[in-house]
Amino acid sequence: MLATAAPWTSPWLSPGYEQNFWDAALDAAADEVTIVMGPGGVVRLDRASHAKDLLGQLEKAWPIVASVVGVIGTGITALWARRKRARAPVTVHELEKLADQLAKDVENQWIRGATERGLLRPMPIPVRWQRPKASIAVRAADAVASMQFEPLPGLAAMEEERLKEGQLDDLHELYGGLTSGRLVIAGAPGSGKSSAAVLLILAALRYRRESVSETDRPQVPVPVMFTLQGWDPVTEPTEVWLAERLRQTYYPLFAGRRGIRIARDMLTGGRIAVLLDGLDEIPEDLQPVALEALSQQATFRLVLLTRSDEIATAAANALLLDAMAIELQDIDADSAAAYLTSTQPDSPSQGWQKLISRLRQKPGSPVAQALNSPLMLTLVRDTYRPRDDPGELLRRRNAAGRPASANVIADHILDRVLPAAYTRRPGEPEPRYSLQIAQDALERIATRMDKDGIRDLQWWHIPAWGQAAARAITTGLVAGLMAGPLASLGAKHVFRPYLPPLQLLLFGVGAGVLVGLVTGTGVFSVASRFKSPRRIAQHWWRHAFRRRALRTGLAFGLRIGLLAGLTIGLGMGLGLATDGYGSPMDGLVTGLVAGLKTGLVTGLVTGIIAWLVTGIIRPETDTASPLDPLASWRSDRAFGFVVTVVAALGIGLSVGLVAGLGPDLLIGLGGPGIGARTAIVAGLIAALEVGIMVWPSSSYTWSSSFAFAQIARSYRTPVRLMRFLEDARSRNVLRTVGPIYQFRHARLQDRLAKRESAAATRPQ
Repeated sequence: MLATAAPWTSPWLSPGYEQNFWDAALDAAADEVTIVMGPGGVVRLDRASHAKDLLGQLEKAWPIVASVVGVIGTGITALWARRKRARAPVTVHELEKLADQLAKDVENQWIRGATERGLLRPMPIPVRWQRPKASIAVRAADAVASMQFEPLPGLAAMEEERLKEGQLDDLHELYGGLTSGRLVIAGAPGSGKSSAAVLLILAALRYRRESVSETDRPQVPVPVMFTLQGWDPVTEPTEVWLAERLRQTYYPLFAGRRGIRIARDMLTGGRIAVLLDGLDEIPEDLQPVALEALSQQATFRLVLLTRSDEIATAAANALLLDAMAIELQDIDADSAAAYLTSTQPDSPSQGWQKLISRLRQKPGSPVAQALNSPLMLTLVRDTYRPRDDPGELLRRRNAAGRPASANVIADHILDRVLPAAYTRRPGEPEPRYSLQIAQDALERIATRMDKDGIRDLQWWHIPAWGQAAARAITTGLVAGLMAGPLASLGAKHVFRPYLPPLQLLLFGVGAGVLVGLVTGTGVFSVASRFKSPRRIAQHWWRHAFRRRALRTGLAFGLRIGLLAGLTIGLGMGLGLATDGYGSPMDGLVTGLVAGLKTGLVTGLVTGIIAWLVTGIIRPETDTASPLDPLASWRSDRAFGFVVTVVAALGIGLSVGLVAGLGPDLLIGLGGPGIGARTAIVAGLIAALEVGIMVWPSSSYTWSSSFAFAQIARSYRTPVRLMRFLEDARSRNVLRTVGPIYQFRHARLQDRLAKRESAAATRPQ
């Protein structure tokens, strides 16, 4: 007989109930079959009436099952349509719009870079170039004969006669008129290759913005510059590597799989030109391979910046085909004297007058040879203040008491960089760091970078300098100590009538150990990934409230919830059917209905998470705004905070809903949950636990901050290393390329590393 539906009270709420809930449910199932009819009660069938009423129950269940299947089919169709849209071709209008936005962001990036390098004021040093004497590229006639590219609109094709020599001002005309589209700029260390590239980028962007019509503008590529560090030409095709660099540097213009595809389309379509710096920053045996890969795979305008000796060694095994090569020349003494004169007031001090006179009168003197590069001229300009006496360079002596050579004078100028940067100037506050602290830290950093063979200081790579295992263990212990009491508090509040104090304590200890293991492992994983930090857009909170973000997130949650409900329902149904819970059909129907309810809760939580992720972490924006290191640090920290909040909110909401609705309702036995107040407490405790686990492993800032503290003792660096590095940048000791720090020049890095090595070997 069909029994009357009646409310049923959860055994969890019965004081003194000691039998496991599932044991009680299975005991009841041994004698009767339970089919959910609604949140207020159940319908019970004894085995005798099962055959009679089975068809009636199936009539009630099949519409639900059909609805689940139909909605899931709709979700699968929507996912397929979304994937199809993601693979749709990118329109020409979209590419043009992205190129214009990229041009604005690249120009903003390198205006700041030029300002840091002192390239905009005072006037740039007059550097000249000419064709190199060594065979580092193809003949000029072959480069001119190549017709891979048309000259840029408004520029004439470059002729061989005009390739003999020129000035920096001619670089853009050479770059835009060279029909091979490939240019090698070589030079000695400190000859100004990077500065020439920055000025070339700004000139090309200014020409694109001001000198061509809107109709011709799509034919003028946007120049971007990257270092070659980290590229393995054996395993990574050129376009794949460059597309990833574009995604990392100019996110979110090139975010996601579609962004990578857009980047590759813009490269292959000639909408982006690439300047690559630092051939010496990849292993020597890979340098010829890199030249060969660029020769065969580069379909875009390409400028390669390299030291003369490195390209000469690599070119002995492979040439960059069709490339025209130029070599930056030393600064002659008259030009050096004229430049230093332009940086001084009308009546320079006696020391400046002596130095300038020596340059003009004795162009072959050691001091003239030392000041024959843009690097040394700018260092003299920046390190000698108006009250200083630069004439002391003329009085320098070596260890034997003889007049100093050009190298000794150059080293002396390099040694003045830190004292000049960390000495208080009139009208300025006291430097945040003393000269001794700054010198010890920068020398140790330079030594480590030289040991690693790198010129780029990426703050998210610094954790590799410390012991990752120690960070993981310590972080896990701290997280466990925080999570244990929280877990005990939550268990005491929720299960106080049923669990004795000892079990509550053991529960908290177990939860703390589990959270500690998960957190420590996560930190270890972050420290060993060595990928770029994540970014979050400015004003990210506004994107969460866009209708598209809400619609996308909730739709995704609905599909996931229904899929989860079907999966859980089938699993539960098969389990009940095989465990003797009525007939197989009874078990299957019961499981599907219970799974649907569970899926609705899962879908709601997933939808909220997907909404926040869609609106905040992946906002709809068309700006790239390449970040400097400090902004990158802050953005990664904000990303970790948002991920933590989203995860904590999702889990906390899930626990609260399950606790409030009651597991009885979800699995089909009906009845109330543990109460709204207790459900809120359970949700908050769960959210805090998840936050403790997720925050350290969702951002590079935690791992890096811990590493800064680790290396502070061994490297004698400040604990707040990012603040120190940013201070060094403001004092023109470091410079930035996007989110990467570099020493002002590689020669300064090598000099500081050499000083550290000499100090380490000096008898104490």
